[in-house]
Amino acid sequence: MQAEDQEVRSACASAHAQLLAGQFAQARRTATEALKADGPSARLFLVLGQAHAAEDDDDHDDQAEAAYQEGLQAFPHDLDLLAAYAELCLRSDYLDRPARHRRGPELAERLRELAPGSQPALRIEQIAAGKAVKDPRPPSPVRTQTHDARLVLAAVSDPASAAARARAHAQGRPDDNRLATLAETLTAFTGPGRAPLRWMVRFPQHTLVVRAALCIAVLLAVPALQWNSWVRMLVIVLIVPAALLQALLRRARHRAGTRPSDAQAEQPVGVPDFPVLPPVPAPSRRETTTAGFVLAAVLAAVVGSGIWGYQQYAAYPRYSVAAPDRLRGYERLEDTPVQQFMEGTMSETMAGSGATSFTYVYGKKEEQQPSIMVFGAVGDFHDMTSDALGSIQDSFQLGLSATGLTTGKTWFADPGRLGGTIRCLSYQTNDNQQINACTWGDKGSFGTVLSPDSGRGQEAAADLTRSVREAVLRQGTPANAA
Repeated sequence: MQAEDQEVRSACASAHAQLLAGQFAQARRTATEALKADGPSARLFLVLGQAHAAEDDDDHDDQAEAAYQEGLQAFPHDLDLLAAYAELCLRSDYLDRPARHRRGPELAERLRELAPGSQPALRIEQIAAGKAVKDPRPPSPVRTQTHDARLVLAAVSDPASAAARARAHAQGRPDDNRLATLAETLTAFTGPGRAPLRWMVRFPQHTLVVRAALCIAVLLAVPALQWNSWVRMLVIVLIVPAALLQALLRRARHRAGTRPSDAQAEQPVGVPDFPVLPPVPAPSRRETTTAGFVLAAVLAAVVGSGIWGYQQYAAYPRYSVAAPDRLRGYERLEDTPVQQFMEGTMSETMAGSGATSFTYVYGKKEEQQPSIMVFGAVGDFHDMTSDALGSIQDSFQLGLSATGLTTGKTWFADPGRLGGTIRCLSYQTNDNQQINACTWGDKGSFGTVLSPDSGRGQEAAADLTRSVREAVLRQGTPANAA
């Protein structure tokens, strides 16, 4: 029985799609073959009559009337069949088909008795009053489903009792797919943990605004609080409830569409009357305005967060270089061989980058031996991270190893007030002297300080690097001003 019901629904869907596409002959053929193969179906009789009536021909109108009459003999309370037949009669020519035209008011009255205030009844009343009625765009299945569930949930405090009443009446009206969908939807809402989903259906505008506000807050908090950019992915969490609701509604529609039907079902006894479902209104101006405003606000937050975040990423502190004459009791030496070598190396390394390189050597002039050497560059290094700094020092360490020097341990140190990262390593010269090499890096500069090991531990090397860095760099001046 269920397989046969599925075949009928598939044929109805195919015939209806052909009708909407203007393939009237194909729609009639599909409906007729399905009726012969599977027996009476209100939906198939409806599509068959509409496919005849759409030809706008007297002979086809007669066949449409025959289809509607045959359908109503099997399904006398089907609202769609009654409405379609009433419209055919009311629109018929009184002189050509007087009997048919007279049946129009009778059918309209019967429709009002069965479903007062329903959308089909209101439409037929407008046609009977001689008003021009345009075929409205039917509401989407989701809008109809949520509209009906919202009405019932607002009227009935207990979702379980509302679902039970809807199921009982849906069993008594097997051809009312809208009522069956409502029953399945309300039943799904009675499950554990479904209260938030019911709230989303009852207050869709509030839910939309709240979720949008949270989304905007997350997007703008990332650059404002300088969080990692991946935090923006948290907005996906705000989409999860809507996705769960859509999945629940989709499964409810599927269950309603695949339910077994019984044309001989009777109205339930002892069950309170279920209200006639009113027409689904078109989206109001307030709904449209709210949705447009929310969409615009979220898009603005996405763009604004991206621009703000990129500006933070691309920003870097501007430094100029002004080395002092004396540093830690040592004088600045000029034109020493090691300084000339490092200046050439740094100039070649920074060529074309727009950065300004520097090399300074400090020591005792009478000995012309460097005690402190600092070299580096200032400019736009907005991609500088601790990993990038590690790569720089790894290259420096490989260079030392390539010259036959023995490298020791590495460690990270506190960068001080200028921020960024400081990473140090130690190595031994050919005369077994221990040298500490500490490299700093931030988005506006990087540099390395070389000094003999003082024997006072790692913190002494880091402290020297911080003091040299703060003495050489000047903040607030463009790098090319030096």
